[in-house]
Amino acid sequence: MTIRTVVKNVKDILSISSNIIESAEREVIWLVPPVMLFYASTYGLNEKEKIFIQKGGRIRGIADISYRDIDTVRERLDIGEDVRHFGQYEGMIFLVGDKSESISSINIDPGLLLFDGPATAFWTDDPMYTEYLVFAFETAWEQSVPAAQRILELLKQGPPDI
Repeated sequence: MTIRTVVKNVKDILSISSNIIESAEREVIWLVPPVMLFYASTYGLNEKEKIFIQKGGRIRGIADISYRDIDTVRERLDIGEDVRHFGQYEGMIFLVGDKSESISSINIDPGLLLFDGPATAFWTDDPMYTEYLVFAFETAWEQSVPAAQRILELLKQGPPDI
C-alpha cells in the first residue's frame, strides 16, 4: 500500500520523521532549517538517530548554520551524523529514510515555524517522488561545506551584534 498523506502540523511532522528513522536500516538524509533540528532534539529524535547510527546506519544532513545554531549542530555531530552547511538555503525541507519513505514540506515558512504550530508536509513512500528528493539532496550536498568547517568560521567571527 502506497502512503500519500498530507500532514498539517509540526508535531505530526516530527512524529512521522521519528517513525521513518526507526524503520530505516541503511541511511537517513535530511535538509531542514536549524529550528527543526532544535525541535527534533526536544522531541527525542536525536536519541533515535544515535541508536540508528550505533546499529550501523548512516545519517547525513544539511542546514543553513548560523552562530546561534552551533550547539544544536554540535549535538548532531557528537552522535555521529555527517552534517553540512548550505548558506541561505530557502528551498524544500525534507527527511528521507532508505531512499524509500519521505516527508517533505508543502507550505512551511521556516521563520514562522513553531513547535505547536501549523505546517503542511507530504508523507509518502512513492519511489519516484523520493528519488526526486534524493537527487535534490545530493545536489545540495555537493555544494555545501562540512558543518565543522562552518562552525570554525562562525567562532572566528564571534557572535553577531544584536
